[in-house]
Amino acid sequence: MCHYRFLAISFLLANGIASTGFGEEGTRHFSARQVFDYESPILFESNFAKSGFDKWNISEDGRYRLPKSNPARLEIADAPALDGSLKAVRFRVPKAPNSYRSEISLPSEKGFNERWYGISLFVPDDWTYDPNKGADIVIQWHAVPGNWKPTYPNLVIAIQDSSWFIRQSFGSPQKGPVRKSARLKAPVAPGCWVSWIICAKWSPDADGRIRVWRDGESVFDVEGPNAYGTIGKDYTPYLKTGIYHPEWNLKSDSHKKRFEEEIAGVTEKEIYVSKVIVGSGKATYEGVFQLLPSRSKHDSE
Repeated sequence: MCHYRFLAISFLLANGIASTGFGEEGTRHFSARQVFDYESPILFESNFAKSGFDKWNISEDGRYRLPKSNPARLEIADAPALDGSLKAVRFRVPKAPNSYRSEISLPSEKGFNERWYGISLFVPDDWTYDPNKGADIVIQWHAVPGNWKPTYPNLVIAIQDSSWFIRQSFGSPQKGPVRKSARLKAPVAPGCWVSWIICAKWSPDADGRIRVWRDGESVFDVEGPNAYGTIGKDYTPYLKTGIYHPEWNLKSDSHKKRFEEEIAGVTEKEIYVSKVIVGSGKATYEGVFQLLPSRSKHDSE
């Protein structure tokens, strides 16, 4: 009996049928080939209505690859101010000691590749601008550990107080990475959907480039290195979205002190994400834009 069971499992694995993305104790772990369609310019597309969290890794605070989501922190809901058939992921992080993360992520890829990304994101009407130290990271592209300790994300789109920021980290983490930050001119507008399109030619060298459009307007265009080149791996950073507010991770006495002294008023962080697209270097701006929820639908509400 055991022999036949072994043969059956071997057959399924050999044909890729048993590649569920779940590892030991039900933890999620998806490889790039399980997630991305390398036969198409659009490698990945998720609107959460049909596929839910299929092919997404889930993380909450310091826990990663969770087998299922916690509805109090992360759930699929109707997309606010959009057509009733559209769904979105609602991310919540309540203010409390060591309550700081609610995110979903896709796998990294081998090699420094060119990739297109499209993300539709909603900041609710009741969002409270936070004057305290620390940003709310809502989209990030993270490096793999390689031969060094965990590093800063290579690219971040974040909210700090009433402003949008784009931040980079690259170079050598062993010597201290190069870190840059750009504040966008237009402020955060609660109650509105924002369509982000990003084209990143990932590279640790001068041939790298990152371009970012917000609602069809070019807001960031930088050439040059944008990845780590000294960690022993060539990699394409993995995409994460949701809410990450590192200041509420009380990992040090200074963090605890700042948390206790924060200006009152902010009790929770909450955002929605309705669509995520990843394209290869063969994708185009137009090809990604047309897959995002229609801007005219946003404006008609």
